[in-house]
Amino acid sequence: MSIRARLVPILVLAAAAAAGAAFALPAGAQTGLPPATPDPGIADGSAQRALDQARARWKRLKIRNYDYEVIQICFCPSTGWQLIKVRNGVPTKRSQAAAGEIATVPRMFREIQELIDMKAHRLTVRYGARGVPAEVQSDPIQYAVDDEGGFDVRRFKRR
Repeated sequence: MSIRARLVPILVLAAAAAAGAAFALPAGAQTGLPPATPDPGIADGSAQRALDQARARWKRLKIRNYDYEVIQICFCPSTGWQLIKVRNGVPTKRSQAAAGEIATVPRMFREIQELIDMKAHRLTVRYGARGVPAEVQSDPIQYAVDDEGGFDVRRFKRR
């Protein structure tokens, strides 16, 4: 499930709260919260430039067969480090089940792009030499609770 799909229920509740609907605030009442602000790297374009550079490095290398370990960080039960195997650009069935939306490097790029496009409140991404995301941490919605998450990648190996 993509970041956007996981956040839809949170966004609906946040919008209702901001409108005062969830708390039955009088019409015209303010929530007292300042406007949400995007991550500075998103606001100044540096997060997008870094992602574009990582994608370009990855594309130049034309890597289609690789393995890596990933751990997802969220407010959910941890499954620990998962071994992901990608062959001809496609994750194995077991890898797809284990990692879903981050079961290939291009899918990781799409997840990061979604966070940039939605102007996440906080976004930290560290890329490896091949352009592979090594660490992603995000807090998509400034005033939402338990929406923070991300993933770490280790032991990337070209096959």
